[in-house]
Amino acid sequence: MHSRIRRALLCALTLALVVAPAVSAEAAQRKKKKPVDVTVMTRNIYLGGDIFAPLAAGDDRAEFERLAGLLWAEVQSTDFVGTRAELLADEIRATKPDLIGLQEVAIWRRGPDGVKDGSTTPATQVVFDWLKTFRAELRSQGLRYVVARKQQQADLETSIDAGYDVRLTQHDVILVRKRKGLRVTKRLSENYDTEIGVPTPVGTLTSKRGWTAVDVRLKGKRLRFVNTHLEAVGDDSGPRPAQARELIARGGPLRGKRQLIVVGDFNSDPRGRESPSGAFDVLSGFGLVDTWPRRFGPGYSCCLTQSDARDTNTDGFDHRIDLILAKPKLRAIRGRVVGDDLSDRAPNGLWPSDHAGVVTKLRLR
Repeated sequence: MHSRIRRALLCALTLALVVAPAVSAEAAQRKKKKPVDVTVMTRNIYLGGDIFAPLAAGDDRAEFERLAGLLWAEVQSTDFVGTRAELLADEIRATKPDLIGLQEVAIWRRGPDGVKDGSTTPATQVVFDWLKTFRAELRSQGLRYVVARKQQQADLETSIDAGYDVRLTQHDVILVRKRKGLRVTKRLSENYDTEIGVPTPVGTLTSKRGWTAVDVRLKGKRLRFVNTHLEAVGDDSGPRPAQARELIARGGPLRGKRQLIVVGDFNSDPRGRESPSGAFDVLSGFGLVDTWPRRFGPGYSCCLTQSDARDTNTDGFDHRIDLILAKPKLRAIRGRVVGDDLSDRAPNGLWPSDHAGVVTKLRLR
């Protein structure tokens, strides 16, 4: 009797020793194959007014300065500090992107009274700093993001009818969420060689654009995240497709065999609605894939019709220029457009931005 029991126990022990490693190996294999997802956002946060409005003055300097003064008043009325920064931070809290590409991150400065010489005497008194304000708002909501890369773009200064100069400096910025397993390994940025000069009664103002990029490692996966803002003016024979070609040129940020996620305000609609598709076509021809599937909805992100950011309807959101592209093709798990609904406005009627934002959760290769 006892010998039979011993034999049974011996068999059970042997079986356990055989099965346990197999089960352990299977569990390890499942763990190894667990997918890695990354949530990314592109967000044009709006510089606060229509910078093209003063161009309606033509060669009339007095009228140009009057219209520039109205623009300056509009920047103050669209209230980034008191209203819009909080609305934008609410979007971050709701969607929790790991990587964020911001465009039109403005610094507004003014010069001393009586000095009206444009960039000859650069204005230095900071009145508004979008990034400083926005980061403070993120911290106040308990959102932990670091500035991984910041690149200066256009730096424009003009006199206004109030008797002093106003200066706008735009930046593109990449924010990275502080989370376990996400690490930045390299930071890059550059301005495009392709730029345009706009003649005005106070001198030629140069529109400069560029890109920012970070290489990141997320739970063992590597990718490059690129953020850009292509030129807004001109058609497909102008600067916008040329800037897209700089992105893919030898030495550009999109070269190499790594996984790429490219976000930004491309001012180019894949279907050519309202905005020509030329710049998108350049990037698509390079192998970048639009990650927004139609099952998520139309994905319209552009744009309010009123520069005071107080539209009373959503009619302006009728095309897509705020895009999230990838190479190779990545599976979109989830997608959301933010800041495109009447309920997203503040009680005073202000929208978060003149653009909507786009957030997508992508499964890495």
